[in-house]
Amino acid sequence: MGGPDRTRRDGIDALAAVLRKRAPLLRLLADAPRDQRDLRDELGVSRSTVYKSIRELTERGIVTDRNGAYDLTGFGRLAWQRHNEYAARLGRLDAGRRLIETLPDGRRFPPTLFERGRIIAPGRHAPERPLERLEAVGDRADHIRAVSPSGLPRFLADLHEDVDDGVRTATIVIEADALARLRDTYDRFPEAVATDGLEMRRIDNELRFAFVLFDDAEIGLFGYDDGVLIGAVFSTDDDALAWGARLFDRFGDRSVEI
Repeated sequence: MGGPDRTRRDGIDALAAVLRKRAPLLRLLADAPRDQRDLRDELGVSRSTVYKSIRELTERGIVTDRNGAYDLTGFGRLAWQRHNEYAARLGRLDAGRRLIETLPDGRRFPPTLFERGRIIAPGRHAPERPLERLEAVGDRADHIRAVSPSGLPRFLADLHEDVDDGVRTATIVIEADALARLRDTYDRFPEAVATDGLEMRRIDNELRFAFVLFDDAEIGLFGYDDGVLIGAVFSTDDDALAWGARLFDRFGDRSVEI
């Protein structure tokens, strides 16, 4: 059935379609007003194509004629800005597609984590990029909360030393099955577990991803495929941080201190 809501939805869909279809022309007008000749020359299209585009945008209230030059209306400028933001957010989601596809389908991840975050994938000549970012952000944090299948073995020695020196504190939740490997790779593991300010906790569940909270300022989420790090996303978005804090508390409640 129809009705006001359906009519409004149809109108919004039509507006979005026009903004997408006429994006090259709108991108020019967002910079400065242009006359028809400027638009033809810069777009490399015919006079009739420019005429049809301007007429369609004018009918939608997106473009207006100001003394022979075409310009965005106030509504048109705001609509174009929102369209650009939406396209950019979709672009960031698409850039993180491989990382997103490693995450459990049944768990809800906040879209803003990817839409507003910084996605970092290992490069052919820089395979350590996500871990380098982890280390750089961790160096600025006073308290680190981590849920990790492996327990951050690469950083545990330095983290232990920092906690021992009073530089920062940390709580790490690790898979129970990874404990033996962590003990083997770090010979001071018993001392680390006994260090005040470094809380190590084990959880029986399989952890299919890892995440780290740096104070209440930033979150890093890491995706794996058959144990291989695919990439990470780092975000300072408030919704992503609140989601990470809630999730960490749930994992913490299901874990026990080592």
